[in-house]
Amino acid sequence: MQDLKTRIVSRTDHGPGLFSLHCFAPNLAATIAAGQFAMVGVEGRSRPFLRRAFSVANADADRGTVEFLIKVMGVGTQCLAGLPPGAEVELLAPLGNAFTVSDLSRGDRVAIVAGGVGVAPFPLLLRALSAAGIAADLYFGGRSEPDLAYRETIAPLVTGRVLISTDDGSRGAPGRVTDILAAELSAGTVYRRLYACGPTPMFKTLARMLESAPAIAAEFSTEAPMGCGFGVCLACVLPRPGGGFLVSCKEGPILAPARVDWAAC
Repeated sequence: MQDLKTRIVSRTDHGPGLFSLHCFAPNLAATIAAGQFAMVGVEGRSRPFLRRAFSVANADADRGTVEFLIKVMGVGTQCLAGLPPGAEVELLAPLGNAFTVSDLSRGDRVAIVAGGVGVAPFPLLLRALSAAGIAADLYFGGRSEPDLAYRETIAPLVTGRVLISTDDGSRGAPGRVTDILAAELSAGTVYRRLYACGPTPMFKTLARMLESAPAIAAEFSTEAPMGCGFGVCLACVLPRPGGGFLVSCKEGPILAPARVDWAAC
């Protein structure tokens, strides 16, 4: 874990309120693993802007850059949205654990399920899967078409199929992304593992689905609010089955769904 001061190299706007910041951080770009995250902040704006947790979406070791996918949702993300290339940001990283890939074999097929901005941790994962010869289908859903604006960036990285859904039917299949997955599983599609990131209701639905599909191992990139990112503030606790809590930033954020009591979330 390092506390880095770096600069924004470039910015990519994907759609209204959705953008990527590309930051120069050579050591981080060379060592970050898919699923890990950073606490991102701007010096002098700690009130009311604490650092915010963002998955490292992608990394370019040759250029020494890391990408963060950001959706404007409040004071902190609005602050980041106003930063021009050349502005300085602070990164506390790498934090958390990573997605598991090493136990998969060439020729395996996996599913990646993303809800809205929950697509953020998956470009780096898709690159790791592709390098290992593992096919991945991306299930990408949102409330409406603007929530899927990042699809044009991530689609070229997908080695399998891209299956799209929107709640209002404005893009892809109408309904929730979990509905598409359920239909595929019912039709006999087989996956060795399922990776997911998105809102809590999506996790709850997936956890119930996986109870009847025990052959599919799963890893969820949890998104609990965080104040510190390394287990001190205890803002990101999640309920354990049977009682007690786990600290998602320290024990996760990548967690097997059975480790969380989703009914209590």
